[in-house]
Amino acid sequence: MTDATHDDAPALYQRIGLAAGPLAAILIGLFLRPEGLSNEGVFVAAIGAWMAIWWATEAIPVAITAFLPLVLFPILGVSTIGEISSPYAHPIIYLFFGGFVVALAIERCGLHRRIALGVFRMVGTNARALVGGFMLAAAIVSMWISNTSTTLMLLPIAVSVVTVIGETMPDLDVRQRSNFSIALLLGLAYGATLGGVATLVGTPPNAFMVGFMSDSYGVEVDFARWMLVGVPVSAVLLPIAWLTLTRIIFPVSFTASADAMKHIGQMRTALGPMSTAEARTAMLFAFLVIGWVGRGVLSGVPVIGSISDTGIAMIAAVAAFLIPSGKDGQALMVWEDMGKLPWGVLILFGGGLALASAVASSGLALWLGEQLAPLGALNLALLVIAATALVIFLTELTSNLATTATFLPVIAAIAVETGQDPLVFVIPVTLAASCAFMLPVATPPNAIVFSSGLVSIPHMARAGFLLNIVAIAVLAMAALWLSPVVFGG
Repeated sequence: MTDATHDDAPALYQRIGLAAGPLAAILIGLFLRPEGLSNEGVFVAAIGAWMAIWWATEAIPVAITAFLPLVLFPILGVSTIGEISSPYAHPIIYLFFGGFVVALAIERCGLHRRIALGVFRMVGTNARALVGGFMLAAAIVSMWISNTSTTLMLLPIAVSVVTVIGETMPDLDVRQRSNFSIALLLGLAYGATLGGVATLVGTPPNAFMVGFMSDSYGVEVDFARWMLVGVPVSAVLLPIAWLTLTRIIFPVSFTASADAMKHIGQMRTALGPMSTAEARTAMLFAFLVIGWVGRGVLSGVPVIGSISDTGIAMIAAVAAFLIPSGKDGQALMVWEDMGKLPWGVLILFGGGLALASAVASSGLALWLGEQLAPLGALNLALLVIAATALVIFLTELTSNLATTATFLPVIAAIAVETGQDPLVFVIPVTLAASCAFMLPVATPPNAIVFSSGLVSIPHMARAGFLLNIVAIAVLAMAALWLSPVVFGG
């Protein structure tokens, strides 16, 4: 779900949420005294409920809600200010920060357009291939840049192609024209979402999960191993989404006119030869990718010593401000462009990790796991499917990062108490938080293409519901069969 801008008067549900959050916390704090749960655990449950309600209703900006642990936990005696502030500077936050800086450098020099238009040139003139080309371009770019930025970058190109098709093919059937525009824009959103799940920096829930597993269970999930799970999931769901859009829900079968393809070619020609800034940014980008994927090899080099994914990201971020762009004496990045960096997402990371840390240290996670231990009698696959389905459909209405922050401690506690590897539950739930396809508020890419005015909610819901069901099955299989192989569970 996208963050509300709050420029207008709060909606009724936001006003209700504003009051319901602290009221729920007071009621839990005063009246919930279950056997085996400490006072600190009760207070954490109360503040967790407060945060969940405010996150779900966006009663106030979600990043501000993320500051509640910093404000309330020291007052309630749950932890000291030093202890609860440390998650707000967790290494995973700097991993995402470094990724954001490189993404802004790519956007600043226009390299993203060259990548996307290069993909389009390869796919040909068939309508289905055009949709597939957009989806592939969005997926490739969003593996390394946030899916939000990817969708914003490619939307103008997609809308331009829709316009040109309409202008250059006046005899095209109205239904075909409508289906193509809807399939193209939904394909852009879904491609960006599915590319994002493939890496730790493509979508915020993935990176949050790394910090949570490290802090709570001492399990290190590195960039390369995550890709061994994320890339197959993306590779399976991407063609399914393409087939669903272009053959089942919004079937298209025409071939684009020569004029339409000429226009795409003109857009690529207009870029001219690769500039010095683009070439240097591409080299920096290549360093980042090679560093992340090959970190295991690099760590074995005596001169380098211990190096982390976060360290590689921060090297690239600093380098972006040092490497000359070859234009006007400026570097690839300048500080003025940092205003575009989504600082609120980084704060939300910190608040979620602070809450998760308190859930563990206060004994609340252990208590929740004990209460839910009877679920262990159920079939493991059924539990994983139920948890995945719950998060996918809940994320249709709530922030995917907030949902992840709220549910991971509970889901992991269930796994521990039922004798399962936490990753078996954590991986599908994390991926599920990014795989909501039905509503504009579900993910930023959905909201961005909806804002074009070419896609309606019924259009998105028709395709999205089917993809949600498919995603539940694929994510459950990845958790049960693939992740134990990759992570040695």
